[in-house]
Amino acid sequence: MQPTYECCPANPALGRAVTIDFTAGASDSFTPQGNPTYDPNGASFTVAKSGDSPQLTSKWYIMFGHVEFQIKAAPGVGIVSSAVLQSDTLDEIDFEWLGGDSSQVQSNYFGKGQTTTYNRGASHPDPNNQADFHTYAIDWTADQIAWQIDGKTVRTLSPDAAQGQYPQTPMMVKVGAWSGGDSANSPGTISWATNGAGGTTDYANGPYSMMVKSIAVTDYSTGTQYSYSGTSGTWQSIQSEGGEINSSGSKAVGPVEAGSSSSTTSEAAPLPFSGTHKAAEVTPDRNTYPWVATTLATSTTAPTTYPNLPSGYKTTQTATSTSLPQGSSGALPADGDLETVAAYDQQGFPTTIVQAKGATKQYNDQGFLITANPPLAARSSPTAAVAQAVDGGTMDSAEVNKEITKTSAATLIYRDLDVWHFLFTNCSPPIASSASPTAEFWLAADPENIKALLAAQFNDYGKGANFLRDWQEFLGHGIFTTDGEEWAKSRQLLRPQFVKTRVRDLDVFEKHVQHLLGFLDGQGKEVDVSNLFYGYTLDAATEFLLGRSVGSLGNANSQFAHAFAQVQKSQHIRGRAGPLGHAFPLKKFRKCLRTMDAFIEPFVQDALLNTPEELDEKELDEKEARSSGDTTWLHSVARFTRDRQVIRDQIVNLLLAGRDTTAGTLSFLFKELSAHPNVYSKLRQEILEKLGSHGAPTYEDLKEMPYLQRCINETLRLYPSVPYNVRLALKDTRLPRGGGVDGLSPIGVKKDTMIGYAPIYLHRNPAQYPPVSADSPPAAEFSPERWETWIPRPWQYIPFNGGPRTCIGVGSSFMELVSSKADEPLQQQFALTEIGYTTVRILQRFGRLEKYWGIGDDMVKSEIVLSPAHGVKVGFFSER
Repeated sequence: MQPTYECCPANPALGRAVTIDFTAGASDSFTPQGNPTYDPNGASFTVAKSGDSPQLTSKWYIMFGHVEFQIKAAPGVGIVSSAVLQSDTLDEIDFEWLGGDSSQVQSNYFGKGQTTTYNRGASHPDPNNQADFHTYAIDWTADQIAWQIDGKTVRTLSPDAAQGQYPQTPMMVKVGAWSGGDSANSPGTISWATNGAGGTTDYANGPYSMMVKSIAVTDYSTGTQYSYSGTSGTWQSIQSEGGEINSSGSKAVGPVEAGSSSSTTSEAAPLPFSGTHKAAEVTPDRNTYPWVATTLATSTTAPTTYPNLPSGYKTTQTATSTSLPQGSSGALPADGDLETVAAYDQQGFPTTIVQAKGATKQYNDQGFLITANPPLAARSSPTAAVAQAVDGGTMDSAEVNKEITKTSAATLIYRDLDVWHFLFTNCSPPIASSASPTAEFWLAADPENIKALLAAQFNDYGKGANFLRDWQEFLGHGIFTTDGEEWAKSRQLLRPQFVKTRVRDLDVFEKHVQHLLGFLDGQGKEVDVSNLFYGYTLDAATEFLLGRSVGSLGNANSQFAHAFAQVQKSQHIRGRAGPLGHAFPLKKFRKCLRTMDAFIEPFVQDALLNTPEELDEKELDEKEARSSGDTTWLHSVARFTRDRQVIRDQIVNLLLAGRDTTAGTLSFLFKELSAHPNVYSKLRQEILEKLGSHGAPTYEDLKEMPYLQRCINETLRLYPSVPYNVRLALKDTRLPRGGGVDGLSPIGVKKDTMIGYAPIYLHRNPAQYPPVSADSPPAAEFSPERWETWIPRPWQYIPFNGGPRTCIGVGSSFMELVSSKADEPLQQQFALTEIGYTTVRILQRFGRLEKYWGIGDDMVKSEIVLSPAHGVKVGFFSER
């Protein structure tokens, strides 16, 4: 609960000076999280693996004061050590050390959690901070904040200089370490935490430990608790029980010493990103860090002794209540009939409540778990929730079914873009739902919420059991249908198979692109190039995965290609129909599934005829074996599993990604090239200057053509492969935006809430772009030149999803292909390499591309993956 929004419980006050010596062991003044350890050097905060974030949080607050930390920062690129003062209103003052730089420390502050700009950070010389203990101090009064290192003042801040964001509410003290460079974090957070060095945290070189020898705290105010009067969030509104608020300090603070601080940033990024590194994509997101405010009490009673607080201290105690079931006698349950359950406070942060054992959970009108009332009526089905943006009110089941029918009909007539634009444009930022947030379907339009769904809170959201049930016949237990450990096993099974030699071996593309070129006569004859691309990519994908092409390009009678397309179409309509999907006829769907499986089964059988030892031997000379067709991707998978069903499921999942994402992107790229002759000419000129009209490109050649990269990036921006997606809350959790009076605070999300998000709307939303100018074309306009100056912010550009579920076999942008970092996930380059290679070979051959599609042909079709609704009718003209 944020006091600036409504009245909050009082905070227990320190009210005096205290020194905590961690060399003597744990202190009852702090609540641990993540298992800090203790030895004669003090408290150790160790990060050994992904997810580790040990910390200590004080059980009391100070209201202005002086805090000194004796700290030795943790080493390790991407590891962040932190010392923080933070209030329930998300006022914050901190020191932070980046493990990749042992010579500096960063200082920062935030007012009421506002992170719309990151111009408050500063960096200070701090040599040998990982080898030696140093003393870091924060002196905080109503007139000034001072940051000090070893007794020297390195920075000061006045309320006027803070421009309305001066921290001034009661603060907890927190220390700890975490991995900002973890691969699950957003690109911006990783870039900041790794100091722009690239890569991610390497846990194999760990563990990494931050040490805290002692913390000395002086509370300038006195009393037993600090409470808020009103909702202004100013220090004048804070009241002390049994004492007084002292706005001035008792510690002498000297002037800032010359050379002790770099200037604070003036751009939308924190230090050290200055100079040539002002790009917005490096802006870190504070919500990925575990410093979240926690309410210590849900209601208050008279002050009493708080468990584990130092002797003589008083604080408030959580009061509990139990609502009585209807028709009860009025007797309260005995203590043994009560249980403590996890819940979320009004900010969406973890807390606990006490309720009768077995009582049904109940949620308030903001979606937060509250003390249980009488058992609720049966929860409505997912049809009881469509976005408030639909009509702004509560709907009965008939109205809901009507809306589902309308959206399903929109798919059939290729009006999905209109539906997504309407829903997300009218989405009350950043969350829209039915009449109250307790509904079961929400829309997320804010990039911060999308990041939470896909990365920052990856384990909280997933596909869910219903999705697996509905898609299992088609995709089985593959990477697109499973969650948790089962998903991780599928991902791990597939990841090693996209080895560098396979990604960079372009022979499979050359063979099939030459076949493709044979269907383009060079005389301007009208051709649906989209239809050709789908045949071409399916043939290339089946040869790469199975060792033999399905031969669908130019073969109208290809049973597998027809069955594969029909199954996708049927599956998509069933999924969009929601609870009405059970009425969808399945006879044709299952017949096509049998056709698919009949084609795949012989390949699985062939791979399993080889023993694991024989497959290992083949893998030793992979290039020679591949050139002879003796080993394939399928053989590589068979080395790791002998389960026939598992292999079948993974093949189908990868065929879906390998054919459709590539074919769809190629189709939209050539559609836009036909509509923009100047872009076609400019791109062709780059290709000819690099390769001439006949030279086949190498992997390195593709990396060295920047305009090709921009054209592909721009195509993926306007036409992301999966334009709309859904996640299910796997447990009671939260989202970072949607709460509070302005919608910018966290909001609780109950288990089984479905949340839809649309990358295609995100990419086309004008609010995510600079004002229209000569260098910044409208968001809906195709312009590869925008990529010369525009760099998307984190989670503003997610053409292939994001986070751990980033589509395997493709990447989040073509920039991944050209960066060629040693530790880059190579499995993400395959599809983009194919797109680049195919484009180059076509433009080498043809000097001009004529547009034959017209008005009404610009609609899109969304059957799992986005594609042009009516194909791409164009004519190719050879160079004369």
